[in-house]
Amino acid sequence: MGYLVVTFMLAIIVVVAFSVGRSFTRSADPMQARTGRVLKWSSVIIGVVLFLGWTAVQSFHSVRAGHVGLVYSFGNIVDQTGAGLVTTLPWQNLTEASVQTERAHFDDLEAFSSDTQDVQVSATVNWHVDDANIQALYREVGPGFFDKLVPTRVNQLFKDETVKYTAVRIAPERETIRKNVLVALKKELSPYSITIEDFLIDNIKFSPAFTAAIEDKVVATQEAQAAFNRIKKSQNNATALIAEARGIKRSNQLKKQSLTKLLVQQSAIDKLNPEVKVIILPSGSNFLLPADLVGGTK
Repeated sequence: MGYLVVTFMLAIIVVVAFSVGRSFTRSADPMQARTGRVLKWSSVIIGVVLFLGWTAVQSFHSVRAGHVGLVYSFGNIVDQTGAGLVTTLPWQNLTEASVQTERAHFDDLEAFSSDTQDVQVSATVNWHVDDANIQALYREVGPGFFDKLVPTRVNQLFKDETVKYTAVRIAPERETIRKNVLVALKKELSPYSITIEDFLIDNIKFSPAFTAAIEDKVVATQEAQAAFNRIKKSQNNATALIAEARGIKRSNQLKKQSLTKLLVQQSAIDKLNPEVKVIILPSGSNFLLPADLVGGTK
């Protein structure tokens, strides 16, 4: 539309200038007549040059890599182009649309567990538009297609998954929930030429009261485990002491059974000072005197 308006205005200016120049050529004054001829033909030449330049500017376009060009004619999408230098009719407009991978982050999506606990989720969606049918998406939904189609579906599909689990099972089943939401998103958005590449769960939060209860339970479990470990250690120590006592008792019994007078004397002799060569025993005694009561001779 802009092209036609500018062209129409340019045509009016050229016609007016040509008409003024032609009227000057009819003057009896030679100078004025010459000026009229110059104005008449220069207006035509300048008008043609401006028209061709304006037409070229409006006909050639550059589309960046990773984008497609949507061709509008009087407000309607009539075609699309690839990246690079492209041409259109001069009265048509061209708008770029990205087909690159985009990332969208969603904070605090509201959901519920099967036991009616509030669940808040932060998630990330990686997506792109299929370039083959992007003009249909823009024609049917419009440039704001993402905000119209994606956020509500992400939130609803996540609710549909979390409600299948109790609150304490949501975190352990996080990967299963993520995969199910990803599959459902792909299925629902593929008719619009929107491809969901991945769905990522960044964080899962519960109500402060529920979180505090879980933390208290974890602390209690840890304390109970620590007490159990202490009891177990005490039992093991007692078992070890009992086994040691039984071993000592058994050893003493074996020693008692094998103990003789000659063995006692031999043991005492073995413990004497290695410098002692002779010991004196009282006549008729059946025991050894302590080493500090006897003397030896070299």
